[in-house]
Amino acid sequence: MTNTKSEASVALSKQHVKQLYALTAPILITQLAQIGMATIDTIMSGHVGTEDLAAIAIGSSLWTPILLFVAGIMVAFTPQVAKLVGANQTDKVGDILGSAVMVGIAFGCLTGLLLYFFGPMLSYLLADPHSAMLMREYVEAVAWGLPAAGGFLALRFHAEALNQPGAVTRIMLAGLLLNIPANGLFVYGWLGVEPMGGAGCGYGTLLVFHFLFIAMLINCYKHRLPPHQRKLATFFTMKRESVISLIALGIPIGSAIFFEVSFFSVIALFLTPLGTEVVAGHQVAINMSSLTFMVPLSVGMAITVMVSQQLGREQADEAASISWLGMRVNISLAVLNASLIILLAPYIAQLYSSDPEVVKIGAALLVFAAIFQISDAIQIAAAGALRGYQDTIIVMIITFFSYWLCGIGLGYYLTFETAEPLGAKGFWIGIIVGLTFAAIMLSYRLHKVSKKALK
Repeated sequence: MTNTKSEASVALSKQHVKQLYALTAPILITQLAQIGMATIDTIMSGHVGTEDLAAIAIGSSLWTPILLFVAGIMVAFTPQVAKLVGANQTDKVGDILGSAVMVGIAFGCLTGLLLYFFGPMLSYLLADPHSAMLMREYVEAVAWGLPAAGGFLALRFHAEALNQPGAVTRIMLAGLLLNIPANGLFVYGWLGVEPMGGAGCGYGTLLVFHFLFIAMLINCYKHRLPPHQRKLATFFTMKRESVISLIALGIPIGSAIFFEVSFFSVIALFLTPLGTEVVAGHQVAINMSSLTFMVPLSVGMAITVMVSQQLGREQADEAASISWLGMRVNISLAVLNASLIILLAPYIAQLYSSDPEVVKIGAALLVFAAIFQISDAIQIAAAGALRGYQDTIIVMIITFFSYWLCGIGLGYYLTFETAEPLGAKGFWIGIIVGLTFAAIMLSYRLHKVSKKALK
């Protein structure tokens, strides 16, 4: 009997692993395509000059956490759709789709206005006047694209909740490819357009955001709306209860993501007094970290779905099993990422810049990026599982404390206040400590929550 149970447990575990990878794959491709746009901006601006790279580094550190905050809010649309799908009421999904699209556009407008009017004020952090000007032009252009990005995010999570992530992946990959000629048009002056340098990346991003929204709108209209709802008004009709529910569930998720991403972004702002080379080198390491971050993040999103499904079936034991399985998978992937970063650090840095000083700083900081891969993977897996248990507010609190109080505080002290300041390395030590603390606290919280669900 014991052997039979053991064999059944192993078979179930293998089934969960297959399901986890099947869910993760399309999400990962979509996430990589999304972050790949920022990578293209960084690489193309870096080959114009160090001043351009520094401007894009600061500009990206402003709008990226803002966009991910909106994305966090729109993630809450997924369980709303999934609930209707589970109840075999797919025809009613269109009734709440318009609310999500309008919430996405509304938050895109609000954050776009915030970025347009207040983002350029931070250009004073760049000592070089040319870099400051490029940064202002870059963020102002991106700001005009955020409403379209918000609408796209609503349509993206709608498709994924209907088990059609492939459509999102194809459109994101098309957007990624479009970003190269769009940037080249404005950055380098292709087709006779006056070259704008790094600031042109903002206009390239603006075009891509609108392409993503329009392409996703057409795809949804053709493939995911029943005949009686196949009209333009479906996408722009709001319902009060749906809007309130979406915002109430989405704000804690969006805030937690914002705290984590802005933690990395604010560090770039603190490093500006150390010079454009340091900021550019830091951006190299951060951008590479953002790419590797997409792997555990995608696993975490898949964990959320699988844990929610098991809890919906009232199988708390399998939900707990999947939570810890996901963590083990993330740790394995983190070890692989860390090994590759350490081995290839000098070559990775050379992809971003031809400035020897930037390459030197970037390669040194990439070693720190490799170190924090494991703790980052653990905390992402734990947070993903906890969202499956709908324990979102505690995740938000732990995230804020770990990154903003623990990580930023220690990093600032080591960078500027010690007898022998460590420079950029001080902040990267703070990053490692903050992520480690988050990994410990979120794992403990997951242990308590999963144990409570079992009882």
